[in-house]
Amino acid sequence: MKTLKYVSLMFIAFVFILGCSGNSGKLKTQSERDSKLTQQELINNWSDYHIRYNHRVIVFDPKEDDKNILVGNSWGTVKDQETWTRLVNGNERLPTKGYTNQVWGNEIREIWFTDNRLYGYVTHQPNELVSTQIVDENTVRLWHGRSEDRRSY
Repeated sequence: MKTLKYVSLMFIAFVFILGCSGNSGKLKTQSERDSKLTQQELINNWSDYHIRYNHRVIVFDPKEDDKNILVGNSWGTVKDQETWTRLVNGNERLPTKGYTNQVWGNEIREIWFTDNRLYGYVTHQPNELVSTQIVDENTVRLWHGRSEDRRSY
């Protein structure tokens, strides 16, 4: 009888862990060297990406794949070289809130799906909490919020 209870509890724990782990993508922080190389690649090939931004986060979604990264409605979009240059230089203003984006130059993080497929890249302010949620096999949604940790980095 004890064995049956033990096996039942183990099965319930396994199902619980499995259910909780499958709904989010992974964010992998690149090393400082790799981050600088990726930043240079993104600067040189910006037109190969759907680039969305707000005053704390920039997201790079490759155009030539069947995967999508969803963000909020009030994000800016890079559509030309001038906007991209202003974003990299830290003087691009958001049309809806008037904030200036000063994110470029922070570390680059990779957005991965659970089966080890790269979805794109994200960079954000150091005290911004960023996570992803899987919508379907080709779509992730990016969430972000301000950390309560107010230390400067």
